[in-house]
Amino acid sequence: MILTYTQLSVFFLIFARFSGLMLLAPFFNMKGLFSLAKVSLVFWVSVLIMFVVPLPQSLPSSIYIYFFALLIELVIGLIIGFTANLIMLAIEFAGAIMDTQAGLSSASVLDPTSGKNAALLELLMKYLSIMIFVIINGHHMVLSAVFESFSVIPLGQPVDFSAGSQYLFTLGTSLFLIGLKLAAPIILVIFIVDFSFGILNKVAEQVNVFQLGFQVKPTVAVIIFLGISPNFGNVLIGIIETIMDYLVNLLGFFVS
Repeated sequence: MILTYTQLSVFFLIFARFSGLMLLAPFFNMKGLFSLAKVSLVFWVSVLIMFVVPLPQSLPSSIYIYFFALLIELVIGLIIGFTANLIMLAIEFAGAIMDTQAGLSSASVLDPTSGKNAALLELLMKYLSIMIFVIINGHHMVLSAVFESFSVIPLGQPVDFSAGSQYLFTLGTSLFLIGLKLAAPIILVIFIVDFSFGILNKVAEQVNVFQLGFQVKPTVAVIIFLGISPNFGNVLIGIIETIMDYLVNLLGFFVS
């Protein structure tokens, strides 16, 4: 089959949007995934949907305008991937707060999926969230969101990033608060433990409260974490489903 100039132009525009998604979207952005496999996935998905997405009314008249259109498609994909990845950022933020409160922030290990150091509870919550994300087909939801984005923002259509940026900022703030709520049980319990140690230090000054805290707080934090773990899955599923609903609404704000 011989592809026409129009089909090739449309293919590379689609390829650019999916490439932006792969750079930031959860699960797809893990360094443990083989890069060639991700490129192959983007290529074949672009080929499959090339014949079903709405075609642009007119193609760029010059190579410079076409490269600018490719850049816009890449940015749209990055926005979709970043918005979906806000889920994982909120989870990692909650885990980092838990580790800090429990005194586990110094016990960091290398996270092979990101190449960065992460503390124990943060890493555990991240892996749990990725596992649940895959189990409920969150990666399929992200790909579906990109496919739907071609109906909301057709290829080559002008994009207004200002209104969408405000909506994205509001969404990020909401997920920041969700991270605080997830860490709230451990924050509250560790506060009570610290308050109790303060009273103990006044009553029995010979007790080494500082050393005792290193032994008690991590144990208490792990017990509380195990206590809230059964509900963690349901909370995360609700967050993922909500963020996927917001994705299409977010893209609507970018239409000029």
